[in-house]
Order: sequence, then structure tokens, then C-alpha cells
Amino acid sequence: MGLSLKREEMIEFLEAAKMPGESFNCMLWGTVYADISNFYNHSVASIIMSLTFRPGVAGLLDNAFCYIGLTEQSVYVVALDSYNTSKITGQFALPYENIASMNISKAPFGVSHTVTIECGELVSLTVKSTSIGTNIKDQKTRMELFLVTMEKLKADFRE
Repeated sequence: MGLSLKREEMIEFLEAAKMPGESFNCMLWGTVYADISNFYNHSVASIIMSLTFRPGVAGLLDNAFCYIGLTEQSVYVVALDSYNTSKITGQFALPYENIASMNISKAPFGVSHTVTIECGELVSLTVKSTSIGTNIKDQKTRMELFLVTMEKLKADFRE
């Protein structure tokens, strides 16, 4: 089965995940990588809203497709089932105030970027500029806005 991410589901899933009173500045798709034990032990300094575990390699949540949303207060992540991207496997928020550090790395040719966020533990989000396999046609613009926001947050850590 090919990648089938949909703009409508992205909006629906992220809107259902966010806290009341917040609104999204940016929504995009990517992949999330995090150690399942971090979520299980609630050691990530984040709001765990719900999470159902799926098998991974050596107890890790391997790269799962996800929708990422940015508000003024948090990064929201809704993880999707790899075989049925209409099914949510977990969702959580990383409040900016709880982020201890951040690293942003770029793949060759700038096609994708990985943002590794330390919030007690590490969560990696990889975003790509391509819309192939999705109906999210402005992914490159969304990725650029996401990266500008992450760079600004990263700069705030240095001040």
C-alpha cells in the first residue's frame, strides 16, 4: 500500500488533538521517531494525550508517519499506522516551555530535515519538502514555515 496522507485528515486529527483555545500556525506531514519507554513512563516532559503502542524494533517506535501541528505554545504530533494512515496510533504535545534543547539537521540537497527535540527524552521529527503520495500540495511551504519556527525556538535556547 502506498503513502496516502490527506490534507482533510491532517486537519481533522490535529484539531482533535490540540488543547482548547489554541490554534495552528502550521500543519504538515512527516515521520516521528521516539523511544516507546519514554511515552510509557511519561518521562517526556510533554502532555501525553493518548498513545497506543505498535510493535517496533527492539522496543522502539520506529519511524511512523505523522501529522505535525504548531501552535503558539506547543508542537503537536499525531502518529499514524503505517499500513492504514487513516488510523491514529498515538498523539502527544511538546510544550515549547518544556523543550530543553533542539538540533536541526538537513539531508543532502535539502529534501528533508530532521528536528530532534529534547523534552526530558528525545523525539525526532523528519519533514520532507515533497508532496508525492499525498494531497497536501503545499508541503514545501509548510516545511519552510515549520523550520523557521523551529530555528526561532532553537535560537531562544541560546539567549
